Amino acid sequence: MSDKDNAEDNLLATVTKSALSSTITGALGYIISTSLGLTDDAKTAVVGFSVLLGSLIITFIKKRVVTFSDDLGKKYLEEKTGIIEVYPSLQSCKNSMQNDFKKSKDIRMLLQVGRREFGDSEPSYFWSLAKEKTDPTFSIRVLRASVYSPFLSEARANYRGNDIRRWHQDLNRLKNELQLLKDIHKSRIEDREHQEPYLWRIFLFDNIAYVSAYCYQSDNDQKAFVYKITKGDDSLYDAFSKYFDYLWLKYDPQSSSNLDEKWAKWI
Repeated sequence: MSDKDNAEDNLLATVTKSALSSTITGALGYIISTSLGLTDDAKTAVVGFSVLLGSLIITFIKKRVVTFSDDLGKKYLEEKTGIIEVYPSLQSCKNSMQNDFKKSKDIRMLLQVGRREFGDSEPSYFWSLAKEKTDPTFSIRVLRASVYSPFLSEARANYRGNDIRRWHQDLNRLKNELQLLKDIHKSRIEDREHQEPYLWRIFLFDNIAYVSAYCYQSDNDQKAFVYKITKGDDSLYDAFSKYFDYLWLKYDPQSSSNLDEKWAKWI
């Protein structure tokens, strides 16, 4: 069934329910006015008032039921997943992420090219904020895509109709911007390169996570939903936190190449 058909069915159902409720309340008003022996003009007024009152009562009840249902659904979602907010895009949660960035001491990010997050222009989400993170108690860890990633290879660029040189420029720009923050502004940043596929974009700010899946071929920052998740029992926060820590260890250039040794203490 098409969206148009669904809309027409919903409209018909709404009109039918409204007509039915108006008829019932109007009839009740007529019966009551007749039993009281009112004049025809008074009966008309009572019936009209009854119809209006019935419509208002039905509207109020529907609104309360919908609100209660939404609140109950949000509460259940938070308890079972830790999701406390859903944003339609990365841009729509920019202010919320920036506020949590400012308050956080332990910041972890899984990025690919990082144009939005640490761009070298005004739209950059965290560049200017990262300059303030100079105290030794702060920690910013960034996993960024490597130029050697198979998901940013020349073969993939050709397949997608992209320019491999642009990809490499963007990757090197992110690397240089982070290095500039460290060298010039003394920001508490540590970054490592990864070769992971485009699956998740993850931001971890202390006990809050913002997670977005790469659901589209392009413009995911404008199209993909972002889930704000709080840490707690049964929360997805723990899974994404552990996933980041796994990748951080996986791409540690100083770690042991012996896989048994490398993962012996993995939780």
